[in-house]
Formats: sequence, C-alpha cells, structure tokens
Amino acid sequence: MQKGDVLELTIESVGMDGEGVAKQDGMVIFVPFTLVGEIVKCEITFVKKSFAKAKVIKLLKASEHRVNPICPHFRKCGGCDMQHINYQRQLEIKKENIVNCFKKYAGIDVNINKVVPSKDVFYYRNKAQFPLFERNGKVCLGFYKEKTHDFVEIEKCFLLGSWCDKITAAFLKVANDLKLTCYNEKKHKGLLRHLVLRKLNEAVSVTIVVNSKKFNYTEDFVKELSKIGIKFSLYVSYNTEKTNLIMTNAFNLYGDKDIQTEILNIKTFVNPMSFMQINDYIRDMIYTKVKDIVSASKSKIVVDSYSGVGVLSNIIASIADKVYGIEIVPQAVTNANQLAKINGFDKKIINICGDSAVELPKLAEQLNNQDFITILDPPRKGCDQKVLEGLLKAKPSKIIYISCNPATLARDVALLKQNYKITLLEPYDMFPHTSHVETLVCLNRKEQK
Repeated sequence: MQKGDVLELTIESVGMDGEGVAKQDGMVIFVPFTLVGEIVKCEITFVKKSFAKAKVIKLLKASEHRVNPICPHFRKCGGCDMQHINYQRQLEIKKENIVNCFKKYAGIDVNINKVVPSKDVFYYRNKAQFPLFERNGKVCLGFYKEKTHDFVEIEKCFLLGSWCDKITAAFLKVANDLKLTCYNEKKHKGLLRHLVLRKLNEAVSVTIVVNSKKFNYTEDFVKELSKIGIKFSLYVSYNTEKTNLIMTNAFNLYGDKDIQTEILNIKTFVNPMSFMQINDYIRDMIYTKVKDIVSASKSKIVVDSYSGVGVLSNIIASIADKVYGIEIVPQAVTNANQLAKINGFDKKIINICGDSAVELPKLAEQLNNQDFITILDPPRKGCDQKVLEGLLKAKPSKIIYISCNPATLARDVALLKQNYKITLLEPYDMFPHTSHVETLVCLNRKEQK
C-alpha cells in the first residue's frame, strides 16, 4: 500500500477521534468523516508500517445515521468532526469510545449509562479563540485547519451564538478601518495575533492578543464595541514571544473591572487567564453531581487538585468543612483567594500554590490521617504520574476525577486501580458535534486486607 493508492473500503468500526476505521491487506486504515457500514472510494494520504490514513473521494453507500452538516466550513476547519452524524449516534459513539479506552488502557470492562446530552447542540460554546490573519489586504479571523497552521476564514461558527458574531464584526471593522497588521509567525512581524472571547451569562470578556508591548487603539475598539448592546470588558494581552501559546500573563484591563457573574450561586469573575468549562449547562450538571457526591460522603474535608481560580472549590465549600485548593499557577491562586473572600469562604478554603505531586502527600501528613476526598480536573494530557503516585501515598478515601480525554483517564485509572475501585462512571456531552466527551469518575479506596 502506497500514498496515492485509490481503494474501495467498507468502514468496520470507529476510531478514538470519531473517524471511520477500515482494514485491508492487514493494514488498519483511518478514514475521517465516515461511519460504520459505509462503503467509500478513497485515496491513501499517509502510510506507516501497520496503519494508513485516507480521504474520501466518493461515498458509495451512506449510513442511515449520516446527516447534512449545516456549517459550510465543516471538514475545512479543525473544529467539528461529527456534524455529519445524527446527534443520537454521536452520543453512542462517545460511549463506545469510553468503553474501548477503559478496556485498552486500564484492562477494565465498564458498564456505563448513556452519555448525558447537552441541552443545546449548536450555539453552546461560551468561549472562542480566533487566530487573526491578512487576506487581500484585510484583517480576517477564523480557525486553523486540523493539525496545521493554515488559516480558514470563518464568517459564522454554529457552535457560537449571535453574541460572538456581533463582537467579531465590530472588531474587524475597527481593525480594518485603522489598517492594522496581523502577526506572521514565520517573520515574527505584525501586530494582531488572536481575538479571545469568553461569555459569562450576559457579559463577554474580550481579549486582543498583540505582538507588542504597547497598544494605542483601545479607545477605538471600546467605542465600536459599545454600540452593539452587549456588556463587555476589554483586555489587551501582550505576547511578543515566538511561541504557539496564545497568551502570556502580561495583560491590561481597559474598563471598570473584571466581569463578575454567578455559577451555581457562587460569585465568580473572569479574566483572560481564567479556566472555565465551555458548556454552561453541562458544567453545572457535573459540578452539581460532584457536590452531591461530597455531600453524601462521610468525609467533609476536600482537596481540590488542579483547582484553577477556585470556582469548584467554592461550590464544594458550601457543604464541606474544609477545602484545600492546589494550583501551580501563582496568578490563579491569587484569584482563588479573592474568590474565596467575596463568597465568604476564606475561613473554609486554603489555597496552596504548588505541584499536586509534592503538595498532596505533604497535606496528607498535615491532616494527620484524617479522612479526606480528592477532586482531580486535569488538562487533556491527564495527570502527571507523580501526581498519581502522590495520591496513592496520600490515601484519600475517595477520588473524584473529571476528564475531557477518555484515553488519559483510563491510563490514570489503570495506575489507581491497585488501591481504588470505580463506583461511578458518568459521561457528559460537553462538546456536541466533536469527538470529545467529558467523563466523571468516582473511585473509592479499597479496604486493606
């Protein structure tokens, strides 16, 4: 099998990124945007010793689960990868992916309920990060093609609401009226790098990321944004590094103050460095479930690892006796302390700046064998092995793990299962029309024989 070969394939299963999987001549072939049972004419685009990738030339037999995507940019940008699949089947595929990951990486056969669906399958995202680029002498925004830095100009994203369309239109008008330049990563020249938007209830945090240490156009943007009738705060993030990181810790707020809102009756605020789950409805369901688990537990001492700015810590503090937040980013810890104070939990919450791998065992010693619960909410790469080893040493009675990646979740559970058993595994569709899924797992410590 060689690159460029044209084959007729029958799709037999689903890959972990939602793509179709076929087999021929002992090779596994991954074919994006296909479904089980479909027959496709495709071209081989990539070949390794044991697997290959292909793109569809012609769909010869379509699945009953195939639908027409509503977005004209589908298959072009690196966002959605499941818009061609009806929603019920999307949920089934995500469930199958979790089951397969636990079998493959943890050696565990899991029985799980259906994936909890999102209330909205379009217009559900509360956050957008748009790279900025020039085309025909004009500032444009969009997304990158999957696994590239090639730009795809976007007029409208169907995962984002009309609030986003209004703000991007105002931003582009000012940027083009002022004839501002866009960043070229190869030449490391140009001013505008990214536009980052984050919506909290009816207010929006707007951040312009620039390749400069100063920005003289904030009044122009504030004036135009004020016309569209949306409450907003404007930040400028200064990023002059040759890096793929969108923002640095250097940013200024132009306006009155950080946006404040409430999540499950907890007051919170947002700035460009705050982490927030991108689907409000699913976030609230997961946080409520975590709160219920803690409330039903004997222990009322909770350690919130990867605690960020402390939203979940404050939610848990409303029913716990003591909450310890562990976070490695100093600015996030500062924000977490502020959050605890404005919610009246500064006597209940102790925020620790440090690595969970180091701080968890130390904290366990300080608690002097008191029973406690640990919450984990790591990034997609999962927990560092040292964190898991620290957990095993600290011996919490219960571990509540929130994950956006079934593969790394299963890998981490494989290490924990020597001392812990799964008592709850519940998936949530945080990301409709993508292959991603959020999973909540509760593990109880096994009784020592």
